Amino acid sequence: MKKIFLFFTILMSLGCSRLDMVARWADVTAVSRADKYFDLTSQQEKELKQDLQKDITRLRKELLPEVAQSLRELEPEIKKGHMNPALLAKNFMLVQDYFKKGAGYFKNTAAKIATQLKKNQFDHFAVKVRADIEESKQDNDTAEKAQRTAYKRYRRSVEFWIGGISAKQQDELEDFLKTHPYPWALQNKSREHSLKLFLNSSQNPEALKKFVLDYYTDYESSRLPEFTEALNAHKYAFQIFLAEKFWKGLSPEQKENLQENLIARAEDLEKIAQRP
Repeated sequence: MKKIFLFFTILMSLGCSRLDMVARWADVTAVSRADKYFDLTSQQEKELKQDLQKDITRLRKELLPEVAQSLRELEPEIKKGHMNPALLAKNFMLVQDYFKKGAGYFKNTAAKIATQLKKNQFDHFAVKVRADIEESKQDNDTAEKAQRTAYKRYRRSVEFWIGGISAKQQDELEDFLKTHPYPWALQNKSREHSLKLFLNSSQNPEALKKFVLDYYTDYESSRLPEFTEALNAHKYAFQIFLAEKFWKGLSPEQKENLQENLIARAEDLEKIAQRP
């Protein structure tokens, strides 16, 4: 369940063209999100913002250079003109590792504020998350709508790196999602499961602290196993699709865009990491 108070905004911003602005306002965004879901008091907001500033500074200086280096190492491989499936799989795993490592920077702050929450704030959170789940169910209640939701997400991500995609590439992406649909129903079921675990742990301060620390160490720990299995299968299929089909249809211009964007994003992250 990705909406247990703090949103991991720095690495998520890799899909944003205004990385520096996102990094500068990450604490404000996270506090705003936390307030939306927990209806924080002014004192809680103040303490959360202060703690987040420290966490984000550490993440900027320690983790972002690692991410930048990974992007730089990938660029020469792209330049060779051949997408190695093993290399792609490795970088998929690296991204997941960065998310997990990055989330760990916020675990103590998350645990601290969790233990300060009152019953009415847990109730407020439950209402908000269940509303999100219901909205997701309505948005993806047919196979066609579910595919369209996934298609928009995947297309936006792909075009961020390579530029616009052709009609043929659009068709290939849609065909992939027809054959390997994203497991929306299981995701919603898993979010409900995670919410239940979280609310149950709120009855005991030590159990609550353990749940939050475990979540920020490994956010997959609270998921339903069947969702994790389905999601991993979907991700693996997408890796194969990118390496063995989609990559072969990239134009020289798209490959050039990818190389340039890898270096540009690496430079952006390095600048953010070096900022006082």
